[in-house]
Amino acid sequence: MPSQLLSLFSPIKVGDMKLEHRVALAPLTRSRSPGFVANALNALYYSQRATKGGLLISEGTCIDPYSNGYANVPFIFTKEHAEGWALSTEAVHAKGGYIYAQLWHVGRLSQASFQPDNQPPVSSSATSVRENRPPARALNIAEIQETVKSYANAAILAINDAHFDGVEIHAAHGYLVEQFLNSNSNLRTDVYGGSIENRARFLFEVLDAVVAAVPASKVAIRISPDCNMQGVKDDDPKALYTYVLQRLNDYNLAYIQLTEPLWGAWVQGPPHDQSKLVQYRPLLKNPLTKVMLTGGYTRDSAESAVETGRADLIGFGRDFITNPDLVSRLERNLPIAQDKDVVSGHYSGGKEKYTDYPTWEEEQAAKYYLTREV
Repeated sequence: MPSQLLSLFSPIKVGDMKLEHRVALAPLTRSRSPGFVANALNALYYSQRATKGGLLISEGTCIDPYSNGYANVPFIFTKEHAEGWALSTEAVHAKGGYIYAQLWHVGRLSQASFQPDNQPPVSSSATSVRENRPPARALNIAEIQETVKSYANAAILAINDAHFDGVEIHAAHGYLVEQFLNSNSNLRTDVYGGSIENRARFLFEVLDAVVAAVPASKVAIRISPDCNMQGVKDDDPKALYTYVLQRLNDYNLAYIQLTEPLWGAWVQGPPHDQSKLVQYRPLLKNPLTKVMLTGGYTRDSAESAVETGRADLIGFGRDFITNPDLVSRLERNLPIAQDKDVVSGHYSGGKEKYTDYPTWEEEQAAKYYLTREV
């Protein structure tokens, strides 16, 4: 145990960043980038949630033309994409904050309509996320190697051209990396299939390529052990994720983000300190790599996770959507605004339910003027 009790508002060094608190904006797809280029509205959204010495993680950002599966999400594989993102990074930096780009490939979660020439989406194997959807096409080895290069290219553009402070590899939630990792979605018989070591080969080739392209201190990864999201599942998840997490100790990454399995489908489970992540947390032993936990945290459960050493950082998602000033509300123990219909407007486009949520002070001012008018 540390000699001095830590809290959500204790400073911490993470990679090259000197954070003043441990509250992070978790990556959240928002579908507000028409033409797949980040824009001024996105910059306003991130700026509203930026704080001095605070970390934001961008929404999933597609790394090549084959990686997308959704409308109006941002890309980062050309200079134009990077220039669009630079609007957001500049806005965050102006407030003294930090921002990482999440590198994303959805794999079989895509559909032909999002693919070049309306071809089937790609994956580790010719499987489908659901019965009524045509199967993906298995990447061949040459295409796998090109995809690995795409991750490295996206990392370089993110750091050098878009001026992100780092990149997070999305290796969770049933997307492409997990499609390689899990036994029910990876049916390959070559060097990328079969054994745990082979199924994890793609993940570590991606990671090796990214840390060769940019400093490891600017690289993070998101993993979701036992989440079983979007159709992926493993025959022996404990063995799989034990292998993956132990190998990650060999990399001096900025942080590893772990998604709480009990919140994977937005369904409340047992208390966070009894979740399946409890068995995995002790495997992460590299002192240079911090641990972020994400999924359904409240102020109290987040404080407990930090105080007991289960987490160095806590990622907040939906609460950060409805509370642009979430960090201030948590620090001052103010009520957290809730929007029961937030999901209906999550991907709707425009400023509604995106940049129009008020801060605490704006809420109080509106109540005051309403009272005066009455």
